[in-house]
Amino acid sequence: MTRCLSTVVGLLALLCVFVAPVHARAAEEAPRRWALIVGENQGLPGEERLRFAEADARRMREVLQEVGTVPPERTVTLLGTDAATLREALTRFQARLSTEASSRDWLVLYISSHAGDGRLHLRGTELPMRELVDFLKGAPVGVGLLILDSCRSGIATRLKGLKPVAAPILMEAADLEGRVVISASGADEYAQESDALQGSYFTHHLAAGLRGAADVSRDGRVTLEEAYRYAYARTLESTLVSAGGLQRPTFRMDLRGRGELILSEPRQARGRLTLDVKAPGRWLVLSSESGALVAELEKGEGPTTLAVAPGAYRLLLRAEEGFLERSVTVPVNGSASVGGTPLEQAARSRLARKGGAGATLLLAVGPSLTSGIVAGLPSIAGLDVRLEREGRLGWGMDASGVGFAVRRGSGRRVTFRQTEVELRLNAGPQWKHGPWTFSGALEAGALAVFQGGLPFDETRFGLEPLALVSGGVRLGVRSGVSMQLSASVGGVVARRDSGVALVPRASASLMVGFAL
Repeated sequence: MTRCLSTVVGLLALLCVFVAPVHARAAEEAPRRWALIVGENQGLPGEERLRFAEADARRMREVLQEVGTVPPERTVTLLGTDAATLREALTRFQARLSTEASSRDWLVLYISSHAGDGRLHLRGTELPMRELVDFLKGAPVGVGLLILDSCRSGIATRLKGLKPVAAPILMEAADLEGRVVISASGADEYAQESDALQGSYFTHHLAAGLRGAADVSRDGRVTLEEAYRYAYARTLESTLVSAGGLQRPTFRMDLRGRGELILSEPRQARGRLTLDVKAPGRWLVLSSESGALVAELEKGEGPTTLAVAPGAYRLLLRAEEGFLERSVTVPVNGSASVGGTPLEQAARSRLARKGGAGATLLLAVGPSLTSGIVAGLPSIAGLDVRLEREGRLGWGMDASGVGFAVRRGSGRRVTFRQTEVELRLNAGPQWKHGPWTFSGALEAGALAVFQGGLPFDETRFGLEPLALVSGGVRLGVRSGVSMQLSASVGGVVARRDSGVALVPRASASLMVGFAL
């Protein structure tokens, strides 16, 4: 027994002799992450002071440390700096990398500031972007990533040594080596800030993507391709109608190798929040304690998991009638999930309202009663047909449509017959509350009037312009079917024997609607 025990101990010891170096080599060869983060609000004299450049730098530092596997001891942060101070920091960082980094390590260099004409504008001084690219190319690491969130920073991606890449990126990478430059804007575009996001559009969407919003593969990791695709699409969408113009992030790279360049690993975060709703939707994640917006994201099909700090959060899902709100607490070293029938229905309702492939169409038909525009015919009845499109056209315009009406009546004092054909265009806001939809609209169109049976078999025809203000209420009674009551007031410019006159016009209709 003693001999057997001694043999086992000897074998274990021998195994340790062989295994220990293997573990040591594995630990030694594991790639490490480094980061240099720079944020400066103040540019050159005469340039408007930025509000969120330094806050964006702090946000990116938090993301890289929480999910980007960049430890604090290998992170250098400059908040408020001029060109000379940044040059000194680059020199010191280069010297440190030369002694501590290896060819397997990765480096992230993030800059948020004013820029123009190929230079960063830092507290009244300028630093050529060429120096950043040279630093990146000369760093003794395997992979280097430069992220510039500055106006007209796209010029950095035009500098020699990197290859242009279109928005759709296709990559294969594992043992990657090379350099990547991502800029928040094109060479002639503004990088814009948002008061609502409390930061720049690009950095906010890139940070949300790294936290997990960009993880389309649902593997708990975010690749360079996923992060850039998400930030590009969301920045483009956010600035589509902004006063600063369209903002298109640009991308250049020189990568060699096969596999994937993993930028973040949300699955390793201390806190994780899952939006467990299958349908796509727009979500807001806010800190309950500070009220700060943590992420505003467009979630795709299926559940999405975000890496967040442990704590209490308010979640808002955009629905037809506004927002649905839920509160949740993310535990330390744990996860929380939010879903359920109300949120799922709201997400699907919102998707239907956006229309997926097109907006919702409604066909409504019913009788109407309208005030007359000639003496002897105080009112005239007819049939209204309306085709409405529910889909946002712009601020305050949630629906638009076209109306067609045919009416017939007979004069009382003087015998005659009158036929009216009316065509109207309309647009206006809508408000939804449960099965009820309240609407208002401005309408404009033309009224064709035919009169016959006059003395001496005379016939008359007139084409008159009209303008109306309308309001209505619609009640959904079953799937795709609704009842609608509407009324309008306005005027018609009608011809008279002595010229033209503005004749008041009022109308009411009761209609049945069918969703198409």
